Amino acid sequence: MVNVLWAILYLIITFSITIVVYKIGGKEGLFIWICISIILTNIQSVKYINIFGLTTCMGNIAYSNIFLATDILNEFEGKKEANKSVVYGLFAMITFTTLMSLSLLFEPNSFDTAQDSLINIFTIVPRITIASITAFLVSQFLDVYIFAKLKQRYNKLWLSNNISTILSQILDTMIFAIIAFVGTMPFEELMIMAGTMYLIKLIIAIIDTGFIYTTKYLKNKQKDKKNGNNL
Repeated sequence: MVNVLWAILYLIITFSITIVVYKIGGKEGLFIWICISIILTNIQSVKYINIFGLTTCMGNIAYSNIFLATDILNEFEGKKEANKSVVYGLFAMITFTTLMSLSLLFEPNSFDTAQDSLINIFTIVPRITIASITAFLVSQFLDVYIFAKLKQRYNKLWLSNNISTILSQILDTMIFAIIAFVGTMPFEELMIMAGTMYLIKLIIAIIDTGFIYTTKYLKNKQKDKKNGNNL
């Protein structure tokens, strides 16, 4: 139960940061925030926790913030800018992983106490790395595409936000689980693990709806204020 409370607090903080960053820095702020979130996700993915009795990694919680950020960009800045954020995020993921792996090649001196910990966190497991990059790239572009299509056809923010995230998270979870773990465990256990990962992502996806509506409210309020000043 303690982890549930911490998870809720973590989501409130990161989702709130997303809104504040967009309000202050606009789309450029969100580009930077997405890159930061990618780095946080990579680091936190090595830590496993229990939520509602289900095992997942911390990275799943941090990763959900990226979907909120791209949906905000899609809604208020357009599909092109949302796709651009995916490219920036991919660049951040590859660059961070590569440079941290290179740093491990430096021989530490006799006073160093960090090398072993850094090795545990940043040693590249090729399958995991390929799985992460592939899942991120495919799911994020799909999220942007579905959001834009639903917005064009129905123009209902809650529908675009939830359906795009829910569907893209299915693909994200399956791609990652299959590439990373097929052959390392029985298929039934793999499906159970993937199902657990997706269930937690689904709950988080529903929670973020309130935050994207908060962003819309602030955006409209800012627009009304600007129009009032121009009169």
